[in-house]
Amino acid sequence: MKITSLEAIPFRLPLRRDFRWAGLKESLGGFVLVRVRTDDGLVGYGEATPLPDWGGDFGRRAGETMASVVSMVETVLQPRLLGRDPTAVTAVRQAMDEVLVGGNYAKCAVDIAVHDIWGKAVGLPLYRLLGGACRQSVPVAHMIGLMDDAQALAEAVGAAEDGLKALQIKGGVDADRDVRLVRELRKTLGPNINLRLDANQGYREPKTAVRVVAELAQAGADCVEQPTVGLRAMAEVTGSTFLPVIADESCWDVHDALDVWSARGADGLSIYLAKAGGFVGARKVAAVAEAGNLPCDVNGSIESAVGNAANIHFALASPAVTLASVIPISAPAGAHPYKIGGAYFLDDICAEPFAVQDGALLPLEAPGLGVTVDEAKLERLRCG
Repeated sequence: MKITSLEAIPFRLPLRRDFRWAGLKESLGGFVLVRVRTDDGLVGYGEATPLPDWGGDFGRRAGETMASVVSMVETVLQPRLLGRDPTAVTAVRQAMDEVLVGGNYAKCAVDIAVHDIWGKAVGLPLYRLLGGACRQSVPVAHMIGLMDDAQALAEAVGAAEDGLKALQIKGGVDADRDVRLVRELRKTLGPNINLRLDANQGYREPKTAVRVVAELAQAGADCVEQPTVGLRAMAEVTGSTFLPVIADESCWDVHDALDVWSARGADGLSIYLAKAGGFVGARKVAAVAEAGNLPCDVNGSIESAVGNAANIHFALASPAVTLASVIPISAPAGAHPYKIGGAYFLDDICAEPFAVQDGALLPLEAPGLGVTVDEAKLERLRCG
């Protein structure tokens, strides 16, 4: 089997409401679908969720745009990959690394697509090829974006009423607001909802972060994500509190994961397929996390159905992924099982809604990613 073409298609999904976090100015909902074709008629789908204003510590990871991903896929990666066996997924990643430094979002989209082909070629869902399921479902944590207290409370209550048992609360802009909101959410929702405050590096210097994290613990938070910038500061905060600290911006690839572990910079990791450049890179991060006893979640920039299917397969097959994952519940218009929980878009490019039970996504059992892409809808949502 050989790759005959790679095509990158930018598109946008309509948002249910605006979702933002500290430092993010670009609106969510923009994607690049990558379609890889083979000489025997198989088609694989992958996805990138590029954002120009989101990256790693101290600007060491560059943001990407839909236009840059399209260009990298079609002008840099495609010439290197034509004629290659798409089922040799590790070799495909190595070939991409040989011609492109960085560009992890573009690499991720291609990596997902060749994994999709691999699964279709052997007639198995991807999670089985990745080692089989470690769990029966993937619990979802609903993201509460930066919004006023009343809106945030209503969003959280709605997600809890839908059956979700975990929330990620975006903060980092106003520490007093963050503590106040966590306290109110704990009072309203009770003890059985997991509350994670994600500061997106917003508390800046360690002394401030240490103080705010202590206040969040008293207010009822269960954990805090990326309270500050850089491993030295993260380690200082982590060592000062019993509250679990999760590294996000500080951990992109396997080298970062090793640095976090050796610096004791966090108690857990937030793994993105996109940050690691796809399944091949993300599995290395998860292996370090498992060896270092660092629990993980799967996170991202709220993917469409193609990217989210990849999230589910990865989470099912990764022993270290024991935390509720900040990922959507994907569904086409009018078919979403919940009103609020995991519902970020008014429509999606999948033909059928993803199965969910008690706030957790169930395995996708069709070969490959297990998603049927609505090509006509994709064309209507296409942009650029």
